[in-house]
Amino acid sequence: MKLDYAALTTLIYILTSISPAMSQWWYLGVVGPYAGTENGIIVRPKEARSKRAQPCEDMPFLGARQKELCNQGEFIIDVISEGAAMAISECLMQFKDRRWNCTTFDTTDVFGNILSLGVREKSFVYSITSAGVMQAVTRACGRGEIGNCGCDTNVYKRDTKNQFQWGGCSHNPEFGARFAREFVDTKELENNSDSKMNLWNNEAGRQTVKKKMKTLCKCHGVSASCAVRICWRSLSDFKEVGDALKVSYDGAKKVRYVARKDALKPAQKHYAKPKKRDLVYFKESPNFCEFDSSVGSLGTMGRQCNRTSQGLDSCSLLCCGRGFVSQIKEVEEDCNCRFAWCCKVVCDKCRRKQEFNYCK
Repeated sequence: MKLDYAALTTLIYILTSISPAMSQWWYLGVVGPYAGTENGIIVRPKEARSKRAQPCEDMPFLGARQKELCNQGEFIIDVISEGAAMAISECLMQFKDRRWNCTTFDTTDVFGNILSLGVREKSFVYSITSAGVMQAVTRACGRGEIGNCGCDTNVYKRDTKNQFQWGGCSHNPEFGARFAREFVDTKELENNSDSKMNLWNNEAGRQTVKKKMKTLCKCHGVSASCAVRICWRSLSDFKEVGDALKVSYDGAKKVRYVARKDALKPAQKHYAKPKKRDLVYFKESPNFCEFDSSVGSLGTMGRQCNRTSQGLDSCSLLCCGRGFVSQIKEVEEDCNCRFAWCCKVVCDKCRRKQEFNYCK
């Protein structure tokens, strides 16, 4: 029987390194009604909303202010859960082919000991989760599911240069950002380097959501003449936010903390000053090649690699030069697909042999 090194490594990690002190609100993305991913994609239940498993006051991974906000509306906890689950799913998707593949655990810290380091990976976790809550809250606001918020009327102040008219219900990013800032940032109130880094990356995530918003339009007129164009502002698909934050991750700015000013400065004088949407970090990341629970590294032993790729998922890079083993497996897939009258596609099931490669 083949030993599943990846599963064994994960089990050892969970048993030896998870700290209750690292509990985080994004655990809602694991236990909430929107929890669950399949191949990196969020799996939503058929029911849009479900009863919460426990009152907000009984959730030990929430801070005092977070519990207050959690109780402000009937669906608030579900919306935050959706945002957290969406962020976790996007993180898994963005890093699925990297040595650090956004490993998550069914524990209250979700992301493990990578959070104990001031590295790029931590900056991405904070930015994507903050962005996820803002995205979910903003959309829920537009659907009328949250009280005390509505469509963004400030867009009517923007000059359209007579090219179109504002109409419809524009998403309200300012409300979403305010709520996310109050909920997500509330645990980062201490004047220290970790809090400063986390707050910066939280805000970078929210700024990226705003930056990726789009103007959508619909034509009106006789015979689709488009005599009048009605436009509104809308959030982009969250994958576009994830893509943008992945670019920011690759170009993250290394900084240092100046305690007397409670400020972040470039790590070296000749380094560029980080901008609002830039991610920041303090230390270089480990190579994640070998198992080391203290730095949140599961290693890459047992990971599937692509021996024909020239990218980061290649067997040479992903396996860190240790080599790989190949296995031939029989897989089943759809084949000979054709249209059946009138409205469906019918496929046969075919079996073929396929090579799979795993890091030593």
